[in-house]
Amino acid sequence: MGRLAAMRHRTYPKSALVSTPGRSDQHPIALVGPNPGSARHEHKNKHQMRILHVNERAGFYGGVEQILHDIASGLRALGHPQALLHTDPHPREDFLETFDESASGLLQTDELIHAFRPDVLLIHRLADADAVERLAARAPAARMVHGHGLICPRGNKLFPISHRSCDRPVGIDCWTHLCVLQRRPPWLRLRAVAEHRRALRTHQGVRRFIVGSHWMRQALVGNGIEPERVRVLPPVPSSLATTSPQPPSDRPEILFVGPVIATKGVDLLLRALTKVSGPWHTTVIGTGDDIDACKALAKDLDIAHCVTFTGWVHHEDLDDYYARAAVSVVPSRWPEPFGMVGIEAMARGRPVVGFAVGGIPDWLEHGVTGLLAPEADTDALGAHIQTLLQDKALAHRLGQQAAERVHERFQPDAFRSSLLQILAEAS
Repeated sequence: MGRLAAMRHRTYPKSALVSTPGRSDQHPIALVGPNPGSARHEHKNKHQMRILHVNERAGFYGGVEQILHDIASGLRALGHPQALLHTDPHPREDFLETFDESASGLLQTDELIHAFRPDVLLIHRLADADAVERLAARAPAARMVHGHGLICPRGNKLFPISHRSCDRPVGIDCWTHLCVLQRRPPWLRLRAVAEHRRALRTHQGVRRFIVGSHWMRQALVGNGIEPERVRVLPPVPSSLATTSPQPPSDRPEILFVGPVIATKGVDLLLRALTKVSGPWHTTVIGTGDDIDACKALAKDLDIAHCVTFTGWVHHEDLDDYYARAAVSVVPSRWPEPFGMVGIEAMARGRPVVGFAVGGIPDWLEHGVTGLLAPEADTDALGAHIQTLLQDKALAHRLGQQAAERVHERFQPDAFRSSLLQILAEAS
């Protein structure tokens, strides 16, 4: 690690989180909608905003960390200083390089806050509810809710028996649908519901919640978060600024990109493919806990000769796969908080077929940017894939409209501008 990086990255002992006595929690926070024309918001947007991100990990481990890093690097390029507070015992230097300051050890924050002087904290993935409460008492805070951990004992908003999506708040339904059961010891989490209700209460000091879809907003509001504290802001990767639509493909190629895990529904896609007639080929890009089971399922369904599992592919190499694909599929079983892979396919001019769960309908408009199937309906999913493989004119039109939708609604500059406005509200 270079001398400058060593100075910027600090490791603090894990002692008790220090909160500031007498913070004005008794002063009411004005919970009002955004007002871009106000002097306060203009001041915040015209000048530097010092943002301290909080996340458990400090490396390119998954979607949360990728979004965090993308936000920090984009805002830093605009002149807004960025810092990171994390608990990762093995932080990656290439991840930390985009931050002006960083520190490991969430249980003590005063040193970093004193050195960096943030205008606002942006909390990402942090399971410790007490730490969230103390951080929000220490400085103005917003939380970007990337998943369902805050509002679901199982963390995926799926009923364990039916595997259907859950739209119920934390409460009695968690018991009646056996959501307190786990696959690992302890098999029964007796306090799971109480723990989640308490975690929601510890977020009273968080001034703004940022979610990627209207489904997520409704889920938070249904769990007692005041509507005026929740903002819908889909995460838009910086790479979309340089992503261009590709010419239509004449190949009967179907593409899946994402983790091969139960919530992403690759098994549902494989079952849907048995309904597709004529020549076709499917490429599954990604790896995960379910990859062996999905390979075995493809063999059992007698379609293994038509399905290629590539494993992990670098993001920069995905264009070649999209160029060959006639259609991209997002067969998610869980209610996607947003589904960023969908707009990445749309930006390349590919129509998308997916299930109408979670945030997917926010970007996948049936008959406009792709085709939507009812939740877990593999017959309908297969029929939609068949339609787009056979009707090339329709696939071309939907692909064009998909690219136009991304250009109109999902641009990195607009995302960063809206994020700064929300953070200004919270600061």
